[in-house]
Formats: sequence, structure tokens, C-alpha cells
Amino acid sequence: MKAGDVMGWRERLFGKRSMGNPNAPITGAELLSITGGDPTKGGPPVNEITALRNVAVFACLRILSETPASLPLIVYKRLPDGGKERARNHPAYNVLHDMANPEMTAMSLRETIQGHAVSWGNGYAYILRENGFVKELWPLLPDKTRPERVKGELVYRVTLPTGEQRILNAYDVLHIVGFGYDGLQGYSPIRLARESIGLGLAVEEFGARFFGQGTNLGGVVEHPSKISPQAHQNLRETLNRSYQGLNKSHLLMVLEEGMKYQRLGIAPNDSQFLETRKYQVTDIARLFRVPPHLIADLDRSTFNNIEHMGIDFVVHTLRPWLVRWEQALNYKIFTPRERKEFFVEHLVDGLLRGDSKSRAEALATLRQNGIINADEWREIENMNPQEGGTGKVYLVNGNMLPIAVAGAKAVQAPAVSRSLPVPEQRNSAHADRYKLMKVFQPLFNEAGTRIVRREKADITRAAAKLVDRSNMQPFYNWLGAFYQEAHEWITRIMHPIAMSYAEAVQMAAIKEIGAQGDMTRDTRIFVGQYVNAFVHRYAGSSSGQLRDVVEVSLRDNADILAAIGARLDEWENRRPQKLAVNETVQAANAVAMVVFAEHGIRRLTWHNTDAEACYYCKTLHGRTVTLGLPFVHDAETIGTPDGNMHIFRDTKHPPLHQKCSCMILPT
Repeated sequence: MKAGDVMGWRERLFGKRSMGNPNAPITGAELLSITGGDPTKGGPPVNEITALRNVAVFACLRILSETPASLPLIVYKRLPDGGKERARNHPAYNVLHDMANPEMTAMSLRETIQGHAVSWGNGYAYILRENGFVKELWPLLPDKTRPERVKGELVYRVTLPTGEQRILNAYDVLHIVGFGYDGLQGYSPIRLARESIGLGLAVEEFGARFFGQGTNLGGVVEHPSKISPQAHQNLRETLNRSYQGLNKSHLLMVLEEGMKYQRLGIAPNDSQFLETRKYQVTDIARLFRVPPHLIADLDRSTFNNIEHMGIDFVVHTLRPWLVRWEQALNYKIFTPRERKEFFVEHLVDGLLRGDSKSRAEALATLRQNGIINADEWREIENMNPQEGGTGKVYLVNGNMLPIAVAGAKAVQAPAVSRSLPVPEQRNSAHADRYKLMKVFQPLFNEAGTRIVRREKADITRAAAKLVDRSNMQPFYNWLGAFYQEAHEWITRIMHPIAMSYAEAVQMAAIKEIGAQGDMTRDTRIFVGQYVNAFVHRYAGSSSGQLRDVVEVSLRDNADILAAIGARLDEWENRRPQKLAVNETVQAANAVAMVVFAEHGIRRLTWHNTDAEACYYCKTLHGRTVTLGLPFVHDAETIGTPDGNMHIFRDTKHPPLHQKCSCMILPT
């Protein structure tokens, strides 16, 4: 598309102004969308517009729209070394970061689309391109846009303010889809929860009427005798004039001629008016998954939990929306070739900063381990770089040496920076570490059994419903979602065992080098990272194996369900034991290496514990390296009488292969 045609396309799609003719009369359908909605048992009709009269709904929508929209949305370019840099010269950078179109900032557009997605379940934007690149983004009304299939192709039908309908190519529509039933359209939370929202509106209307129109007496006045119509009218006007309205509430009523007052109705506190209003606020916060304290409901908030509630909001409420945005933008904004090089990502660090003390401790750990330099630290804290470029140097813990020379210094350092116990004591302590492997293997075996049995049960049920030789995509989609969710429950199973094991191994390793101390914070962090890495490895292996089973079955025209069942049976019979053997060796050596590093050990030796070990382990027995360097390198070959073993990764500690029970020793 030529540059001069951009405005013409926009006007043909939206008219002279995207909001239509401001002087045009309101149609019946538009009036219904503003004032009407689905009826509720509570009384007030509810739709996406009328629901905004409920303060809690409005507050939740603002939180869920303003917060994601206010986060910087950056276009990045992937670097050859695996890093990334801001792609400020890409045409989409300005559209997503600064101005979405000539009339809307990037935040205004994203806030609008996000608000539509939260309330209607779907947010749409038209992508205007120039020479194949994104030029502008324009919002589309969610109640005037819907996805359809025309001859099998996904398109979007848009109803313009004039009533005219246009068909847009799916590639030209950015669609943020909320939780839904088919992946193409999201549910409207407001429509689904209209009864709860309607009750909240009804309670507010009751309160307004009670204070604005009621006499607050809520009763009748009895006269002992019959009075004339004129006297009746005068009495009514006097009572209304003297006692009706909020500013005349609770005045003393004076009655004459033997008249009596009798109270009717129910007082607001008797009808649990305030309690109902509070519950509706909580119920609406629950609907939108917003922590109550963010909409000024502080009944259950404390100084101790409010920070963690904020982090929980980012992780469990905002993150799904941010992922939806990023995936939709990556697919629609970039060409297939660009997707290999460019991607978009939100910056959420500001929402997870925590208090100053916790943030300083976390940044200090990153600084001392060479992960960030001083200038990067200062940038996080919104400060300018140090003068003279001195802040660009990376340091490592210990003597805080520049990382570029740390390796050389380590080679020149003595083999041991502390006095180790005599060999007999060290052999006894290292034997304790070896015994711990055997003691904890049944516990790891039992954990593996629980994991595999749940996998088998859930996958068997899903496969029976979803496996279809003509279309395996639904099963693949379920499999991906299952193992994404599995991270949480596998971690719950593995973390307590891994932490207990690490604590025992640490005590043995400390004894081995003649030191003292308890489990450190760094070791606890390391165990969490170790378990997380294990879960990623395990879930990736499981998912990959099942996909391979399906592909082989399709290729060989075999029974897919039978093949999946056979692999699950094999897992149940063999996998827990393999997991137990491998992870006890892996974790024991990894934790020991952390302990040795914390206590100044600089040299490690590979030790073969099995007299009948394989040739590879016997070859490595006695090999010594500087801490942090691998015992064997990627692409290295170990020669054997029966052939060569090719190494495919740097190995800094055992195991080298399945059933390897070697250990590292301090030297």
C-alpha cells in the first residue's frame, strides 16, 4: 500500500472520524446498548455498559485496563549470542510504545482494547499497514465486531456507525481473546455474572432511594377519629415538609389530637444492607480476579500480606493478559520472516520491585555473582551511569575481582584456600554423602511414582476423548496445557524432598571440609532453581516422548491409543527408579559444589565410587579441575576399547550418564 493511500483506507473503513457522525440520531439498538441489557432477578438490567454504574465493576475494569496498558511494551531484536536489544528502528516500535495512531497514544489504545477484552471478553483493533509494515492501530467496537468463517477462512465482520458492514481479513485484525469456549471468542464476564452485578446495582439503588426519597420514619400515623379530606391533605403535606429527605432525618415528631405513629418496613441494618454491599464488592473482585485491596476494600489487608497480594496480582491476574497481548502481537505485527528475529515483550519489573530492603538484597546478589554491573543496577533504580565508564565492569563474589580476570586469578590461586581435614576424615564424610544417596533414593522413587501415576490417569482420559487420527491438534493443545499446569503440582511433590535432601547433603559436605554452618539462603535459592530446572526437563521429556509416539503411530498406521498406553505403562514400571537414581546423584553433587564454593574450595576431583563402574567413569576417576570449569567439554570424545563416547554438553559434576554414581571431592 502506498503512503498516500493510508488515509483513504482509514476513511473508507471508519468514515471521516472513527467515532461516526456526532450529530446523528441515536438508534434504538444503540439506546438499548446504553440503557438496556439482560434482565436480572434483582431488577436492574445488566450489560457491559450499565454494569459500569456499579463502582466495584468500574474499579476492577480500570485496574485491569490501566495497569497492563501503562507497562512499557517493547519491540526487541534477538541477538546471535542469545541476548536481545531494543529495535527502536522497527516501524512497530513507535506504534506500540508511543503513538498507536494520529489520535491515540499507545497507552490509550491498549487501555481501550484491554477494557473491551475484560468486559466483553474480546478486544479488537484494525491493523493499518504501509508497504507491508504496521503503520497504525485503530480500535474496533467489540459489540460491532465478530469473527466468522467464510469458505473455511477466518474473517471479521465489522458493523460501521452508518450500519454498513465490512469484511476484514483476519491478518488485519488484532484480536485479544479472553477465556472462552472455542479459542476464537471469549466469554463476557459481565453477561455471565449479571445476577451478581445486578444485585449490587439493586442494593445501590435501594440505598439511594432510602436516603433520597424516604422519610426515614418508615411508618404510618393513626388519627383516633375520622378527618376531612382537606385535613388529611394538610396533615400529609405537613409531615412530608417537616420530615421527608436526608437533611431532615431523625427529627423529633410532634403529634396532636391523640394521633399515634406506627413504624413499618425494615431498617437498613436489619436487612443487612451494609453487609450485602460489602459482599458484592468481594464477589465482583473475585469475578475479575482482582485483590480487594486494589479497589479500596482493606478489611483483610495487612502490612505483612499486601505486598505479596500485589505480586500475586501480577503473576496470576496480569500475566495471562500480558501473554495474550504478546502472542497476538507477535503473530499479527510481524511477517513470518520477522518473527524469527523480532518479538514484543512487556516490562513488568516495576510491578515486582518489592520494598527497598528486599530489592537491595536481590540486586546485591545479582551484582556479587556477576549477573549485572553497577550501571545496570543504577538503571534499575532510575539513576544515571557512573562517570568514566567504571560502572560497566562485572564483578564476582569473593575478592570482587573483575570477571574478565577471575578465571586467571583462580588458576593462579592455591589448590585449596582452607585447611582440609586429614584424608581419613574426608573419606568418612564423603562416605556419608554416598550413603545419603542410597537413603533418599526410595523417597525420590515414591515422588516419581506419584508424578507418573497422575500423568498416566490424566493423559489416558484425555487421549480417549481427543485422539483422532485425522486431526491430532486438539490432543497436542491439551498436552501443552497439561504440562504447563504440571509445573506447579510437580514442584509441590519434588520441592520438600529436594530441600530435605539438600540440607542433609550440605551438612555432610561441610563436615567433609572441616567447616561449620547451617543451610544458607543461597543454598535454599539454589534448591528452588534446581527443582524448577528438573520440572522443565521432566515436562519437556514427557511431552516430547508422547508426541514422538503419536507421530510414529501415524506413520506406521498403528493404534495411537494402544501406543500411548504402552508408553505410559513403561513409565509407570521404570521411570520412578530411573528418576530416583539420577536425581539423587545429580542433586548431591550440585549441592556439594555450592557448599564447597561458599567455603573457599577452589579445586574439585572426580571420584568413582563403584568398583564395577563403566570405562567412562574409570577414565575420569582422579581428574581435577578448577571450581566452575567442566570435567568434560561439549564435543569431547572419550576413547574406550569398545568405541568412543561423544560428550554433548559441558559436565561440571556427575552423573555423566544413566546409573552413574560418581561424586566430586574437594581437593
